[in-house]
This record gives sequence, C-alpha cells and structure tokens, in this order.
Amino acid sequence: MNWKITQIKTLENPEIGTIVNASFSISDGTSTIGSDANLLPANSESFVDLSSITEEQVVQWVKDALNANNIEEQTTEVEKFENLVALKTNTPQPQVTPLPWA
Repeated sequence: MNWKITQIKTLENPEIGTIVNASFSISDGTSTIGSDANLLPANSESFVDLSSITEEQVVQWVKDALNANNIEEQTTEVEKFENLVALKTNTPQPQVTPLPWA
C-alpha cells in the first residue's frame, strides 16, 4: 500500500509549526481512498522542526494516531483503511446500462 500525505494543519503550541492534523491517501495502484487524522500530542522534548519533517515521518505519525484510537480492537485503523483499498480494488465495478424503458 502506498500512503501519501496530502495536507497538514499546524498550531503554534508547543512549538511554531506543530502538525496537529494530516490528510492522507492510501493507494494500491488501482484504488485510492483518503481521510484525515488528528495526530497525537507533540512532545516538546523530541520536537522536529517543520522544515526538517519528511513525508515518511508524518505517515508514521498518522498510523500511530489511527492505531492509538483502536488499542482494544483486533484490527487496527491502519489495517481497516488498507482493507478498504483492497476491497475497492477487488469489488467488481458496475457499468452504466441504458434504461430498458428509454
């Protein structure tokens, strides 16, 4: 699965440029879905300046936030999103058919 960050939202607490929300898309090369996630609170001791952050870091933060919301469930949020992409790809797509009475 290919994860992409499509947008970030920041606040100035605890530091200027603290990412608090990230929009993302997940694709398997055939199907794509998108959503957003509120990230876990930033730790000022391990804060990474906005200009130094990589997409891979933000993807991991999104996955961490999604999984933190579902600690008690057997299937993680990350797995749910990836399963949705696979389901979308593997589900036969209906075709538009002319109305028989038209």
